[in-house]
Amino acid sequence: MNKFTLMLLIFSAVIRIAEGQSFNKVSNPEKVFLELRKASQSVNSIQAAFTEEKMLSVLKEPGHSSGVFYYKKSDKMRWEQKSPSSYVILINSDKLRVQEAGKEKNVGQASRMAGQIKELMIGLVNGDFQQNKAFAQSCLESTGQYMIVLTPVNRRLKNIYSKITLVFPKSTLHLKELSFFEKGGDKSVMKFQNEKFNHPINDSLFSNF
Repeated sequence: MNKFTLMLLIFSAVIRIAEGQSFNKVSNPEKVFLELRKASQSVNSIQAAFTEEKMLSVLKEPGHSSGVFYYKKSDKMRWEQKSPSSYVILINSDKLRVQEAGKEKNVGQASRMAGQIKELMIGLVNGDFQQNKAFAQSCLESTGQYMIVLTPVNRRLKNIYSKITLVFPKSTLHLKELSFFEKGGDKSVMKFQNEKFNHPINDSLFSNF
C-alpha cells in the first residue's frame, strides 16, 4: 500500500468518526435534564486539569492555555490557568476575586456583571444552569454524548455570548467540554481531563491565591 492510499484511508476514517459524532435533537429532553441533575447532585467536589483553545478574530492561529480546576459544593470554585501565563479566578460564596500575573485585579467596578458571571460559572459546574432563567435551553445528542445548548435571553449576557454549549459523555454524565461562543465571533473551547470526584479539597484553595 503506498502512502497516498494510506492517507486516503485515514482521512476517510476521520470523516466517518466526525460524522458519527454529529448531534441531533433529543426526543425526550426532560429525561436527559433529569439524568444530568441526578449526576450533578451526587458530586460534592471536583478536581481536574483543563485545556483551553481560543479562536480569536484578531489572531491567525488559535491560542492555547492549560491549568487546573477545583470545585466544592455548592458555591466554591478555583480556576487556575498556569500556561502560558498565570491567571486565577476564585469564587467563594458571594465573593469573586481575580489575580493576573501575580497581581489581584479590582472587579468592584463591574460587580453586577461579575456577579452574573460568577453565578453562571458555578451553575455550569453544579447543574444549576437548568434553573437559570437567563438562558433558553435545548438538548442534542450523538451516539456517545449529550450536548446542552444555552442561548442567552438576558440582555447583558446576550451582548457577550451568542451561545454556550456543554458536552456530557453518556457513560458518565459529567461535564467534559465547555464552549463559549461570543457575539463578535470569537470562541473558547475548554476540555477537562484527569477528573477526580468527591475527593477532599482544602477550603484555603478557594480563599488564597
